[in-house]
Amino acid sequence: METNNPCRFLQPITIVFIFALSYQCFGATDQTTSSRSTVPQEIIEVSDYGEATRIAKEKSAMLLVSIRVKNVIASSDLVTKQLADPSVRKVFVNSKTQWIFCELDFNETSITLLYSTSLQQLRKGPGIFVVDYAHKTMHGRVVSILPRQNGRYYTFQPSDLLLLPGLPTGSLTQRSMILAVRRHIDRPKSTNGSFNTALNEAATSHSAHQAQLQKQGHHDWQRRSQQLRLHGGIVKEVCAESWPGQDLLDSCVDCVSCWRQSTGHWRAVCGEQSAFGYDIRQGTDSIWYATGIFIH
Repeated sequence: METNNPCRFLQPITIVFIFALSYQCFGATDQTTSSRSTVPQEIIEVSDYGEATRIAKEKSAMLLVSIRVKNVIASSDLVTKQLADPSVRKVFVNSKTQWIFCELDFNETSITLLYSTSLQQLRKGPGIFVVDYAHKTMHGRVVSILPRQNGRYYTFQPSDLLLLPGLPTGSLTQRSMILAVRRHIDRPKSTNGSFNTALNEAATSHSAHQAQLQKQGHHDWQRRSQQLRLHGGIVKEVCAESWPGQDLLDSCVDCVSCWRQSTGHWRAVCGEQSAFGYDIRQGTDSIWYATGIFIH
């Protein structure tokens, strides 16, 4: 397999599909927000992971944990300095959700934590992860991971940190796909609309279905689109698959890059949409299958 092929879209393994259907529905959209007060709350900093977790649970907050680069002191660490920047902190405060920041030294971080199943996408090295204690549907789950070790397609950028507070309430796979779209250099607009529960669940279900079949496609799209029961507008769906053996963020970035290779697909991903849903799932063939569903 060629690893430096600039356009996987032309290879058989990277066929990407798009489908649009005029449909009579467009229902209530819902950008899920925190269950807490919308009044901005200052960031709480805690240096002990166990204590930070306790406080996050107590305050129903989002817990952001940064594991610094190995053998780099705090004053020299890029993310540590970024988290201390007033302009960066303002972005988190303005998210209207309470945030707890916990910074850990890599040399002192428990191996159990680094190698835990919930953090397997951190690449067993330095990076950032977010645990959601603010929303009942995601309580205690890792919902964002930004590894600082370079992957095949995903390489950490300081601007990625600023995307975290604006991501909608959702699972790790859902938020990772949305982050991959928003960090693209072309600044796609499909996620500027409302994060819609029905579309999101449909994207999740179809990604899982493709992964089970180990086959990319718009399987049973006519029936699925009708079941969305949205009102007015055009329903669109895009699908993509990764190369085998990649981790989550590499695959999310990879799939967005695939969509970028096609004018039709990119028109849907990059264009303004009234509502959207994204997700991605891995099959037993080690390939990740992504889905985006929109209402224009």
